[in-house]
Amino acid sequence: MKLLKLSLTPLICISIISCGGGNNAGVGADNQLRDYSATFTPLPTTSIYPNSNPYSESREQLGELLFWDPILSGDKNTSCASCHHPDFGWADGRVFSIGSDGIGLGPARYGQEVTPIHSPTIMNVTFTGVSNTNVTSDFISGGYFWDLRTNTLEEQAVGPIKNPVEMLGYNIDEKDIMAEIVTRLKAVPEYVELFERAFSVDDAINSENIAKALASFERKIITPNTRFDQFLSGDQMALTQQEIIGLNKFIDSGCARCHSGPMLSDNDIHPGEAIIDDVVVRTPSLRNISATAPYMHDGSSGRLIDAIAVYENRGDIEVNIDDEDFNDIEAFLRTLDNNDFYQGKPDIVPSGLTVGGNID
Repeated sequence: MKLLKLSLTPLICISIISCGGGNNAGVGADNQLRDYSATFTPLPTTSIYPNSNPYSESREQLGELLFWDPILSGDKNTSCASCHHPDFGWADGRVFSIGSDGIGLGPARYGQEVTPIHSPTIMNVTFTGVSNTNVTSDFISGGYFWDLRTNTLEEQAVGPIKNPVEMLGYNIDEKDIMAEIVTRLKAVPEYVELFERAFSVDDAINSENIAKALASFERKIITPNTRFDQFLSGDQMALTQQEIIGLNKFIDSGCARCHSGPMLSDNDIHPGEAIIDDVVVRTPSLRNISATAPYMHDGSSGRLIDAIAVYENRGDIEVNIDDEDFNDIEAFLRTLDNNDFYQGKPDIVPSGLTVGGNID
């Protein structure tokens, strides 16, 4: 595995944050600087690519075209970008996503095939699972999905293609869809050329290489060098007094017990701590949180401050915040934003189908 420089032009801590520790409401207004290095480290400024799928520009470019091409869906009407669009922080701005029969984009999208859980952003998926101690060349990301059911981004990338609610639809069986997509792609001369260039072999179009190309593109979308990263790197003026107070409250209330490390997530499931509908999910990252509303695994909080308020005086999970803490913690969380992330969209895709599918 190696680190590769990229230019900038998805979890019980069940939803957005899950705080634990302490027995008294409120955590005080401490604005004193501390040594935060045991809890947080800056997000890497370069994407991480595994040895099994090393970076190449041609592979990344192919993955971007596939990401936007509805040729990957059962009915050729839905793409990865239908639910992971740059206009909505590479998510879709919905409580639950509308998939294989959807028309439109984001909150305006409509249809009958609705996912049972909120669609997370794909920003920073290359760092999923990274911790303070394993930001190294041998780091392997994972697991993925809310329930951690896949170990690699390559496995995750083809999951929606095989799901009838998301991209598959009901006219092709799950066991047949990847073979059908391979046949479709082989019938497009431009894709034949792009795959052979990306993988340096003849007859390069297969399920494994489709997954590798998609994952290569998704690893491109990162948001390092936020004000919080600058602060952690030694710029004490990068945060305001309120934001430092919010950071200290975030730690003292116990939020950082699960939301720590470079991604502010341990990417783990904490059984016994479900607080919404008895659903247990992995701890999500809090990176670029302002761009990815609504919040919680069920999209039940429309505003960031509402998501924080879910944890007010939650004795059942030992939460130690009250309404005097909400604004300060929210101010801190917004220091995790970097809006200079990649937001490109191809003008055309090789299949000749509508870019993104039925999203206009």
